[in-house]
Parts: sequence; C-alpha cells; structure tokens
Amino acid sequence: MNPIVIIQARMGSSRLPGKVLKLLAGKPQLQHLLDRLGRFTGSGSVIIATTDHPADDVLEQFCAEQEVKCFRGSEHDVLDRYYRAAKSAGASAGTPVIRVTSDCPLHHEDVVRFALDEFERHELDYFSNSFAPHYEDGCDTEVFRFDVLERARKEAKLLSQREHVTPFIKDSGLFLCGYKKYDSRYKYKLSVDTPEDHAAVEGIFEALAPKTDFTITDVVDLLQKRPDLLEANKSSVINAGYSKSLREDRKVE
Repeated sequence: MNPIVIIQARMGSSRLPGKVLKLLAGKPQLQHLLDRLGRFTGSGSVIIATTDHPADDVLEQFCAEQEVKCFRGSEHDVLDRYYRAAKSAGASAGTPVIRVTSDCPLHHEDVVRFALDEFERHELDYFSNSFAPHYEDGCDTEVFRFDVLERARKEAKLLSQREHVTPFIKDSGLFLCGYKKYDSRYKYKLSVDTPEDHAAVEGIFEALAPKTDFTITDVVDLLQKRPDLLEANKSSVINAGYSKSLREDRKVE
C-alpha cells in the first residue's frame, strides 16, 4: 500500500513562536522540509496536520498555496489529529503512516525511504531511526500501520501519549517495534526548537550553499569537519518537550 506522510505543524511554539513559517536560508522552514521530502511530496502523499486554532489559519493558507493537503484537528490531542488526518486520506488497516515533524528542515527523503524499507523488510508494526540514547534528532522518522495508530488512539490514556503520538505504540508491549540509525555517526541536535537551534541550522544551510538538495550524509560529513557550526545551540536539549510532558503527566478521559 502507498504510504501517507503526516507532518505535524503549528504556529504556537512556546520557545520559538511562528517557527514553522520562519524564514530560514530565504524560505519558510516548512517549505524546506517539503522540498527535501522530494518524491514523497511530489507523490501527493504528504499531509500537513495542524490545529483548529485560529493562529494556524495561516498554515492552511500556506498549504493551499503550495498545493499540499492540510488537515486541522485538536491542538493538544495530537494522536487523535494524526488518526483523523490519516483517515481523511483514505488510510486502511495496513497503510503505512510516516510521522515527520515540522521542526526538521534538514530532513531528507533518503531517510524516509530508509525507514520505510526497514519497516517493510522486517514486517514491523513500528520503526524509527531515532531512539534513546541514539537519537538522529532533526531527521527523526517513525513508520507504523494505520491499524496500529487506530488502536493507540483508542487505548492511550496518558496525556503524554496523546500529545506525542507514538509513546503508547513504543511502550505498551503490544507491538513489534524496530530501531536502527540511518547514519551511525549522527549525534547532533538539529531540530529547530529555539532561536539558538535556528541559528545553528541556518549556519549549516549557509555552509552547504548554493546546494539545497544536500543529503543527511552531506550534513554529517560537514559537521564532522565543522563542529563549530553547532556552537550556537550547544546548550539545546533533545526532546525537551517530551520530558516536560512526562513531568506533568496525568490520565485523561
């Protein structure tokens, strides 16, 4: 079955408001991600899953201008938003759903293809290239079947499981999960959560210019030679948002 790529995005980031459409190397951050997903965006299988909050009207407009599908749902129950976005695209039980987040402008289609290939080769319920303590932050990719997503949506009861989509799938013990890094050298914090992250990623784009279709291997090669490029965000913490959710976790109806 053809996969569906769902990118969660919203304008209401507390640490870097409006980061989704903030200019980065001359283009909105989300535009870089769509461009770099290449064949997946071109196939029409990409959906931007944003919220029904008025602040995200601008994202719906952006999607219309870029001729990319847009689904709007709950701001806080992101698991439900993902499920409904996939369902709106016609997903059925065995459909692979690929989760990508909008704070990863350096992401690349090669990593998505790698994750999907691993998922299918090993007949998994869930696969990711980014996992503790071996994160590939900034090109995180998760793949799971729609029926797995549907069960998680029905059974996940913790707020952290609703806000972050996949913890129930990974931690419940109900599903066959697989993990493997795309590039064994990858050890960087490259998602954009703060102004410092934005500055670091801007520096990577500048260092690789004028090339814009560079791969994750190109990024790792660069950072092996130029670790100074990440001096700007050396204090940034991977998955700070999820850690906060765990500290404040509670059961929900």
